[in-house]
This record gives sequence, C-alpha cells and structure tokens, in this order.
Amino acid sequence: MRVLKKEIWPHKVAVNVDDTMMKIDEIEAWLGEHYGAFKSGWNAVYHYNSTDYYFRQGQDAAFFALRWS
Repeated sequence: MRVLKKEIWPHKVAVNVDDTMMKIDEIEAWLGEHYGAFKSGWNAVYHYNSTDYYFRQGQDAAFFALRWS
C-alpha cells in the first residue's frame, strides 16, 4: 500500500468510492477549484474501493472531510 511522506502531506482523508469514476472526477474538480492543481495543495492515492486524499493544511482536510465524507 502506498503512503505519502507525512512531512509533506500530514493530513489524510479516506473516501469510499463506488465502482464508477464519476464521483472521483467530481471530487477532483472540486479540489481543483478550491485548492489548486494536483500536488500543489492536495494529493491522492487510489485504491480498489477507496481513495486517500492528502493535504498540507489541516483546515483544508477538515473542510474536505465535511464536504465529501
């Protein structure tokens, strides 16, 4: 299982996803609008039935979790 460096990406939110890419696309479009490009303020590790989203800032992770968890 892949895990990102905690020094760079200290905050993680796991999101269960269904078997379609539609929810992931919607989530990542929202992330782009709110936190910028992939790997700038957020990052992701994809698993079979979930995705771990990582954030540099704790408040970003909390806001994301309230919206998508």
